[in-house]
Amino acid sequence: MIPRVSRKEVIQHVSDTALLAAGWRAMESGRSGALFQDPLAAGLAGERGLRSAQRLPDGAWVVAIRTVVIDAFLRSAISSGIETIVNLGAGLDTRPYRMDLPSSLLWVEVDHASLIERKEAQLRDEAPVCAVERFGLDLAERASRKELFDRLGTTSTRAMALTEGVVSYLSVDEAGALANDLRAQPSFELWVTEYLSSQRLRYYQKHQPLQRVPVRFDPVSCEAFFTQHGWRVREIRYLGEESRRLHRPVPLPRFAKVMRPLMSRAKRRQMLRDMGYAVLERAT
Repeated sequence: MIPRVSRKEVIQHVSDTALLAAGWRAMESGRSGALFQDPLAAGLAGERGLRSAQRLPDGAWVVAIRTVVIDAFLRSAISSGIETIVNLGAGLDTRPYRMDLPSSLLWVEVDHASLIERKEAQLRDEAPVCAVERFGLDLAERASRKELFDRLGTTSTRAMALTEGVVSYLSVDEAGALANDLRAQPSFELWVTEYLSSQRLRYYQKHQPLQRVPVRFDPVSCEAFFTQHGWRVREIRYLGEESRRLHRPVPLPRFAKVMRPLMSRAKRRQMLRDMGYAVLERAT
């Protein structure tokens, strides 16, 4: 039995979301008919991550669906010739261990030094299926970030950046600087990141899911924001629509279930497209 945890204890810092996400991936892996298997998630999450995930179970659905979506994006990009994946804010992600990836792929992970050190220690006896490099770096330190991007840009021919659950915690200016720095590297062809509708962005500003780690990203339009910084949307997969395909319904509160049949078809469609993940490509 994992002891209960108070809401105040769950998330104190943005790096704590890595434990929470690992806990949610462990929850999914333990389900009957799991959408994916992440056998390392529970160990990486530890007792704190597992009890946090149980205390805040609603996020498990988002993480489960987005994991399937991003896995599909990765497979498609790699099959098209992408040779390097740069996972920014990688947290406790284990894709180089659980996915069937080519041994020639280079997987680069970047996150806070303390998290990287802990992850390295916990995975010391595990063998990834491809080459993995990790860098302990605060992505908010732009000079260090640009130096790393310059290094990766010169050693990688065809690369794709991945920011899974990262951009939402940045301000518009911080996200814009990150977009510009990625765009400055010609070898960074693609970028996978979250996509939030204008309605969802406004909702988060009023109803923060994690008070101590607020959603700060609030452009008028995600698509217009990325276009402004030299990226255009190649593909979007919406979590609501993907959940239908995967037969994993959106977990709605009771009042929403009652109100849903009374909504117009357009409103129901809008709800399915509230959030998702997008593949961005460099605008010419």
